[in-house]
Amino acid sequence: MKAGGKAVFINSIQWKGIDSRRDYPFSLPIFEKFQSIHFNKPITIFIGENGSGKSTFLEGIAAACQLPAAGGVEVSDDPDLMHAKELADSFTLKWKVKTKTGFFLRAEDFISFTKRIKEMKLEAENELSGIEDTYKNKSAYAKSLAALPHKRTLFELNHFYRDGLETRSHGESFIDFFQSRIKPNGLYLLDEPEAPLSPMRQLTLMSIILDAVNSGSQFIIVTHSPILMGIPNADIYTFDSHPPKHIAFDEAEHVQITKQFLEAPQRFIKYL
Repeated sequence: MKAGGKAVFINSIQWKGIDSRRDYPFSLPIFEKFQSIHFNKPITIFIGENGSGKSTFLEGIAAACQLPAAGGVEVSDDPDLMHAKELADSFTLKWKVKTKTGFFLRAEDFISFTKRIKEMKLEAENELSGIEDTYKNKSAYAKSLAALPHKRTLFELNHFYRDGLETRSHGESFIDFFQSRIKPNGLYLLDEPEAPLSPMRQLTLMSIILDAVNSGSQFIIVTHSPILMGIPNADIYTFDSHPPKHIAFDEAEHVQITKQFLEAPQRFIKYL
């Protein structure tokens, strides 16, 4: 699994081919000539225009790996991601070492996750209040047994998320989430994690990712961020090519356009 502390759990994804299927997601242009994609490094970046299929492809990988979404539900069990299960059935994953440690995260799911953490905290607090009334005439031992699972829930939530993710800015809570949930020797699939993050927070996320890689984790990341595309020693695949093609950082259109704009913003504004 590891080479000098660097891990690759998935070696490749091969396409079984379902030529008779022409509905979504099989109608996406990337699947017309797709045969396989290889993961030679612990960090792989998927880039491309909106609608190029990179996020759908990542969802299919998550379903094929049977990874849970950040909120704890397996991708294949999410009714909004049934297409991911169909796509996963068309993949053959070649594992170096199979793992279910890790998670799949879409930036848009994070708000729902934050709300769920808040609800879990309130539920545990309400249960403890109810136990005080229900067990007021019973032994302290019986009361402590009844309260134990709810106290454990509150302890774990406070340990991982302190006062609660909802008490901090979206970007700050996003970083808190990664710092608490990314563990060594895990497989992490991230879909546009830069969405709530400032450039400085994106650099913080980059640091978290690099630390995790040094502890044996693998990342596959969909992004539009030139900053995250610049993660050292990452492989970049563009989904604007059919099939997806490996490119260098400087060849990425996102990088080129951003660089050109920063060098001469007035020229771009005049053109628009």
